[in-house]
Amino acid sequence: MANPCWIPVLGMHRSGTSAMTCGLRALGAQLGQNLMEPVPDVNPKGFWEDMDIYHLNEEMLQALGTQWYQSTPLSQGQVDWLLANGYLEKAVTLLQGKRLDSQAFAFKDPRLCRLLAFWQEVLKVAGGSVAYFLALRNPVSIADSLQKRDGMDRTQSYLLWLTHTVNSILLTNGQRRVLVNFDVLIKAPEAQLYRIADRLELAVEKDRLAKYVGNFLDKNLRHTRHTQVDLAQDPDCPEFIVGLYRDLLAVAQDRKDLEAPAIQKRLKQAWKSVHAMLPLMQAMDRMIDAKIRGTS
Repeated sequence: MANPCWIPVLGMHRSGTSAMTCGLRALGAQLGQNLMEPVPDVNPKGFWEDMDIYHLNEEMLQALGTQWYQSTPLSQGQVDWLLANGYLEKAVTLLQGKRLDSQAFAFKDPRLCRLLAFWQEVLKVAGGSVAYFLALRNPVSIADSLQKRDGMDRTQSYLLWLTHTVNSILLTNGQRRVLVNFDVLIKAPEAQLYRIADRLELAVEKDRLAKYVGNFLDKNLRHTRHTQVDLAQDPDCPEFIVGLYRDLLAVAQDRKDLEAPAIQKRLKQAWKSVHAMLPLMQAMDRMIDAKIRGTS
């Protein structure tokens, strides 16, 4: 299989995607020249997020009447609308302008998770091989972070995690990908980078790896570390998320296979639960949107 041309990094907000994306540089990936500036109290070592892709994702979500903090998944009709209204051509031109040589171009933005069906059409037109980086973090840590940073309701955080995570995994079934747990990366970065390189068919650049491990990663990047027990005991977390996270953690630890029938069954059941909850999720999204607009 050819080395990947494109590496979309897919992960929920506050799931460690910034640290993970930076690590891809040690595997020879480009990240672009127009990166989001660090924010001292949020991501002091940088977001490693391409601003042009970020702005396009924001523009598309706003055109669809939704926001990053809304948990309702996009419909196929919404994706088709984007494809039919000039965004496909705009995204292809943007993406092709980012990859300047034979190196893979890695790009991350948590909004990619909800917009993935659209971006997969973009990647088809852009040409070249694709490998997906799937980021995983304990949903309790994410709920803590979003509550602290944005005052977000914890149940809303869990629903956001569910939508972002399950959509990303189901849409990348059968494709080259790796699932990486943020806590494991912090604990054993060298082993994880070699694991990522193996799964995505990349080459480790030892000098960059040493710099990443020695100068970039530190325990301060992880403000909280929670267990599966913490997740199960959080009354704000829907129960079926607990079992789903347990299975995905086992995949990230190479104890289970993401393509295994039992894992796929749980993922599809979770996606059915999402669609069964759509009216509730839409109502929560409207309430949160009204609250944010009322205080802006």
